[in-house]
Amino acid sequence: MPDGQSAMSIEFLRTPFEKANYLANLLSSQASGGKADTSEYIVLRQELLSMPDIEHLVPSFVRLNRDLSSFWHFIQPKFKSYQERRNYISEQFTALLDFLEFGWPAGNPAPQLAPKPALNVPNVFARGSATVPAARNKRKVFIVHGRDNEAKQEVARFLTDLGLEPIILHEQASSGMTIIEKIERYTNEADFALVLYTPCDHGLGIYETNVAPRSRARQNVVFEHGYLMAKLGRENVCALVKGEIETPNDISGVVYVQLDGFGGWKSEVTKELKACGYVINTWG
Repeated sequence: MPDGQSAMSIEFLRTPFEKANYLANLLSSQASGGKADTSEYIVLRQELLSMPDIEHLVPSFVRLNRDLSSFWHFIQPKFKSYQERRNYISEQFTALLDFLEFGWPAGNPAPQLAPKPALNVPNVFARGSATVPAARNKRKVFIVHGRDNEAKQEVARFLTDLGLEPIILHEQASSGMTIIEKIERYTNEADFALVLYTPCDHGLGIYETNVAPRSRARQNVVFEHGYLMAKLGRENVCALVKGEIETPNDISGVVYVQLDGFGGWKSEVTKELKACGYVINTWG
């Protein structure tokens, strides 16, 4: 793709944080079988490495690999699974993203970064180091929902109270992306998802003439549920079910949590988040 086209496709990126975050997502896509634009990688890599205050925080594999072909030859033999590759990329970008957003890496109240390294010195947060912070995507949770705005807001408020950031697709910038492209991009930012099965539609088999229609979730909810189980792993997706509602037969092995009016679901979600590695605030 010509440089002009690449610049046009990433021109919505205004801040160094947005550029670094986009670069991390681009690499995650490339590492897990998705499509990524090598010209975008080259442009963003050059921009970040040209910033003296942060270039030493750019992951070492970005500094060493000048294009996506070179990056693929690095990441492909290093980890066998897509999830391992995404986790590694997220961890290695944590120091840079936390510095750009908060001023210091997560969990470090005072500056604890190593002195600015010379050329080709490994990342100070290298994998296996005792100072490796929590992966950045352990702060965000993707929410899949239907038309029940009250349920969506209740779950989002609960996540905020835990110190986490809910990702609700329609609240995110489209930037010319299609719906599926938005799903692909913003699900890269979370390691856990909550899927809200709320009675938004009625369904009935074509030959079921003697039974009443059953309440169902919207079709997009079922689709995104399956997509997220494949992408994040079944153990990292929790389905919250409101009322008497039909759930898909072919994923009946998945654990469903009743979205009850007494808030009992909160303890179950908290347990699942902790099992996924999220660090959360205590809630009362």
